[in-house]
Parts: sequence; structure tokens; C-alpha cells
Amino acid sequence: MNRLKNIGISALAGTLVSLSAAQAGGVSVTGNWELSYTNKNSSKVTGNKLGINKNITFGASGDVSDGGGVTWASTVAMSDSMGLSSASMNINMGGIATLAYDSGTGGYGANAVDNIVPTAWEEIDYGLSTGITDLGMVSSSKGVINLTVKSPGSGTGISLSYVPRIGGGHIADGATSGEVTGGRGYDAVVDLVNVSQAHFGMRLGFAAEYEVVTNSCNEPNQHTCNVARKNNPYGGSSFFTMKLGPVSFGTQATFKDPQESASTGIANKRAIVAGAALNFGNLSFSYGQGWDKYRYNDACRGGDAGGPGGGEAKPKCSGLNLDGTGGEYENIYYHGWSAAINVGPAALKATRNHVGGWGENSSNSGYGLQKSHSEINLSLAF
Repeated sequence: MNRLKNIGISALAGTLVSLSAAQAGGVSVTGNWELSYTNKNSSKVTGNKLGINKNITFGASGDVSDGGGVTWASTVAMSDSMGLSSASMNINMGGIATLAYDSGTGGYGANAVDNIVPTAWEEIDYGLSTGITDLGMVSSSKGVINLTVKSPGSGTGISLSYVPRIGGGHIADGATSGEVTGGRGYDAVVDLVNVSQAHFGMRLGFAAEYEVVTNSCNEPNQHTCNVARKNNPYGGSSFFTMKLGPVSFGTQATFKDPQESASTGIANKRAIVAGAALNFGNLSFSYGQGWDKYRYNDACRGGDAGGPGGGEAKPKCSGLNLDGTGGEYENIYYHGWSAAINVGPAALKATRNHVGGWGENSSNSGYGLQKSHSEINLSLAF
């Protein structure tokens, strides 16, 4: 009997050892510090122009028996509150399919292709309060489930994302988000071509997103509908990039219908972005332009407004926007450049972006007035 007991204990110990070995994996800690000097245009109060950002990321990984792998990552913003910035869990099923839970990284689905025009550092709307129209309301949320399937070698594939409620916060295990204003969301990315090699690359694809809201209405004249949606918001985007040696260039077009029902609401948005980048070893430079057009539900939404150059007031409902043109449309123009140089763990980066047209700080700007954001950034990574 004692012999059988010993055998049983030995078998149990062997089982525990095998389970422990199956769950073992590597652990890593990475981080970065960034010191920045930022300058705004003369119409804005800048104050202290020096800032610092500190992030530390804890990661872990392990193999599974079918040849795939599992990875975890959590990023903590080193502020006074030491808050969790993002976290994700990724299950790689043999290199073809990937199932992920994403809480704030935004690295999956349509948000990962919101603007893939090549840049040396930041996008051309970086640092500006008005951003270029793009997708990502679904997969930039916290608590997203993503499934990505890619064909071996060619890079073609499809990525599908789902979130139960758009706009929620980080959720601990065993907890729920409670009441969240957003509805459930879906998005998809389809890569027709996705080739990336040392001296050549090309990507061509499409993305779409869709939100199912619970308080939509189809009667915008009703007072109770002025803060709701006419229907379910949606959007779509197409993108193309190419790399030929040190030169990379690309363009992207996006359309969004937020389904806003108020007279001051936006009927739809459409944007086109284009840019190019040069890379010579550790040195890179890029330049880009973007055009954004908003269509509003009602051209009379703003009442009377000044004409071009602050001239005689003209009512919007006569078919004029604040710049004296248009009707119910507004055009916003972006352009900017970025540069970066990397030396080991250190990187020195710079950008200068501009936005013109009605939209940037709309309380004191108008047609022809350029708003800008300039920044020099020194980062150290470990």
C-alpha cells in the first residue's frame, strides 16, 4: 500500500512538472523615456515648452504544443498615478491565425491602418487639435477581440475585430464595465497585397468599421433626437503604399458617416492623405499632405458669421461658410514633415505640422489662417 502511495505521488509530481514546463516562458521588461521641446503658433499660449514621457512595458511569452505561441504585454505610464496605459494577450496559432485580446494598444484591426502613409516619425496631424478623418473607433477601444488570418508567404489576409461597448475603460478579471455610452462595434481589414522585403514592399487593401447604437432615431427634428444618432455610424478606407529601395510613398482615402442627428452635427467626412519618406540607414525624412472635407447637416448651424478677413457678417444659411464660400461644407488642409536619426538606444526626432481652414481652434481661426505644431524629441530606450 505504501508502495502504491509512493508511485501515485511520483506520478502526480511528474504531472505537475510537465504542466509547469508547458506553461513556462520568457519574461522581458522594456521601456523608454522621451524628452520633448514643443512650440505652437503665435495665436496659442504655449507656456512651458519642455515635457517628459516615461513608459515601461512588462512582457511574457511561451510556446504551445502545436508550434504556435502566446504573448502578453502590459504598458504602465510612469505618471504620478502609475496608471495602466495598455495591455494585450496574443495567441499565435501556427503563424497563420492570431487571436488577440487588446486593451488599449490599438495595434489591431482598422486602427492599425488608420493612416499608413509612410513617415519618418509622426503623422502630419500630430500635435494638432483637429485630426484627419480616419478609422479606429472600434479597435482603438479597450476590450477588443481580434482574429487575424494571413496566407503564408504572400501576406494577404483578413483581420476582424469586435468590442462589446465602444469607449469603455480597462476591465479587471471578474469585473464588468458598467454603463458605457458607445454601442457594440465591428471592423475589418482586408489586405489584397502585403509584401515586405529588404528593398521592396507593397501594400494594397481596404478597411471598414460599423457601430451598432442603441439610441438611434430617424427624426432629426425631434428634440429628443438632437443628442442621438439617426442610425448606426460606419466608415470605410482604402490604402496603398510602396517601397523601392530608400524611397517609400503612399496614399489613403477615408469616408465616415457619424450619423449625427443634430442640425449642428456632421453628415459625413471624407479625407485623402498622401506622403513620401526617404531612409538612409539611421537617418530618415518624410513629407505629407492631407485634405479633409466635412459636410454638415445644416448650413445655417452657426447663424451669422464674419466674412473673409473678418469683414461684414454674413449668415451661414445664405450658403456661406465663415470664409465666404461653401455652403454646408468645410475644407481643412494639412501638411507637415518629420525627421529622425537613430544611434543605438537613442533617437533624435523632429516634426513640424500645419493645418489651415476652419477647424483648428475654431473659436479664433478662419480661412487662410495656419495653425502649427513643432516638436523636437529625444528618446532613450532599454
